[in-house]
Amino acid sequence: MRLLFLNHNTRFGGTYYRAMPMAEQLAARGHAVTLLTVSPKRRWRAEWSLVNGVRLGEMPNWGQEYSGEGYGPLDNPLRIAHAGLERYDIIHLCDHKPNATFAGFPGRLRGAKLVSDWIDWWGGPGGINDVPHRRFPVVGRFEGWWEERSKLWSDGVVTISTVLKDRALDLGCPPERVIFLPTGAASERIRPVVLAEARQRLGVPVERSIVGFIGMGQGDLEIVMAAIQQLAGVWLMVIGNKNPGVAQMAQRFGIADRLWQTGFVPDGQVSDYLGCPNVMCLPLTDRAANRGRLPNKFLDYLCAGRPTVASPIGDIAGYCQDYGVGLLAEDDGFASALERLLSDPALQAQMGSQARHVAETVFAWPRLIGELEAFYGRILAN
Repeated sequence: MRLLFLNHNTRFGGTYYRAMPMAEQLAARGHAVTLLTVSPKRRWRAEWSLVNGVRLGEMPNWGQEYSGEGYGPLDNPLRIAHAGLERYDIIHLCDHKPNATFAGFPGRLRGAKLVSDWIDWWGGPGGINDVPHRRFPVVGRFEGWWEERSKLWSDGVVTISTVLKDRALDLGCPPERVIFLPTGAASERIRPVVLAEARQRLGVPVERSIVGFIGMGQGDLEIVMAAIQQLAGVWLMVIGNKNPGVAQMAQRFGIADRLWQTGFVPDGQVSDYLGCPNVMCLPLTDRAANRGRLPNKFLDYLCAGRPTVASPIGDIAGYCQDYGVGLLAEDDGFASALERLLSDPALQAQMGSQARHVAETVFAWPRLIGELEAFYGRILAN
């Protein structure tokens, strides 16, 4: 098959970590795969390369942040031209942003089938776009309509969560054209590292109790900070770019002296950083955006072989409970759940070992990509 993936984020950000592994797995199975993403560096022209068998096009990023990602005034025309000039069997739309969808329709005129990947809950109350004082409210209203309409107009729909699958079916998407497919775990990129070894390499005292968190998206951390406030001597480690808002929040909770913001960590060092915490955390407020998602950070925790304390929201609740990879806690119980794990090294080890096993089995990319490949076949047959 000739496959085109359209990703709205910059390379190495957000849903790129869903789109690129899919593309790599399909390329390894012999398909001709192209992925278009946004360049993190180039503003005015595209850059092409071959990465692990995938033809990767990094589109110019000028205007990428204009009222939200996906609106690049150079990026979008280049994608539309590409899809209109080349022939593909399947065009995989990674969410609904303009640069992830608009190019699909000229591609369809040349015979491609469109598969829409529902990765986040954007519109409506509690969605990602439900923010006060939006710069351009009309953009939010358009996206609320287009998020759903793009699914109805596609030939197939893939959802990252069971919540979004139910939403697709409620919209009227035919059941035979909808599948639930979680993101696979990066179990080759992220390996378990013994805590003492990781801390020695990073110069961290081995006796320190550390709760870890990873990711560019650093929302809902007030849940964890309120818990850390109650746990004397426990540190919060935030792996990722330093966020002034997180530092200010730590000041308000009185834990600034126990906050470690690592700054940007290259992929090659992520395993060591994830090996430092005793326990990982996944705080989620109860809103549509959180119920619909499968955070990449949760999969990273599984790969690192670390147990997680998580809010009982969306599919995360079932994963923690059914697979025994962590504890669930309401906001007011987060401190107790963290304390229970921090005080029980045997339970940490048991859940950590199970977490890695789940990453290598339940969330194994080779298994998941087989389901996607079969789905493509059914879409093409229809």
